[in-house]
Amino acid sequence: MNPQAKLTLTDNYGQTYVVNPPSAQIGTSSQCIIVLDEPGVSDIHAELHFQDDSWMLRDITGENSININGEKIQSVQKLANGDVLSIGGAILRVAIPETQPAVNQSQQQDGGSQTPVADLSGFRSTGGAYISDTQPNQAIPKKSCRACHQPIHPEAEICPHCGVRQTLPPTPAPKVGTKSRTTAGILGILLGGLGIHKFYLGQGGVGLLYLIFCWTYIPGIIGFIEGISYFMMSDQQFAEKYG
Repeated sequence: MNPQAKLTLTDNYGQTYVVNPPSAQIGTSSQCIIVLDEPGVSDIHAELHFQDDSWMLRDITGENSININGEKIQSVQKLANGDVLSIGGAILRVAIPETQPAVNQSQQQDGGSQTPVADLSGFRSTGGAYISDTQPNQAIPKKSCRACHQPIHPEAEICPHCGVRQTLPPTPAPKVGTKSRTTAGILGILLGGLGIHKFYLGQGGVGLLYLIFCWTYIPGIIGFIEGISYFMMSDQQFAEKYG
């Protein structure tokens, strides 16, 4: 079996997809081999196809909506090791075994060319790439990838070496309630038979039932248990349930 017949894609969250011949579809549909739940991705957006010992990528939508290394493809394009794909809001890095080695960085510098080059270490989901107009003798500042620790562009969102997103999604702030868990607990234990804790929590209808049937002592027992349960909750749990 041709060693190049296996293709690996790594998305911008570090998820890896291994694709074997003859083909695989990419999209949001569960029928696809590679399912991308990202904005701008169609149900069946693209297809990978292995032919003549090479992997080809076809845009099924026909809208030229796929970028490879920052450039839109025209329906079908051959893939190479290290290519960076942008499909809607998803970014995928291609890995194909036994491809030609990358040109040595020192050899590139010896060429002396001052033509701007695409810096894929800053590749974004908008389909753009950082263009470096820095002269060859000027150092470009770098930072280390948080996953593979390779040097990348300081503003990079995606590592071009391992495909891991550099900026983690923000953690939602804990909900802060307007009611005091301690106050509700004390009212439930001491005055639960009268439903005072229910009135405090804005549950006036239930509180009225507690008050009507307080002579049975059942609301008092329930209120006592509810008061203890409030103390056993965390502030976050209490805020989510009672506001």
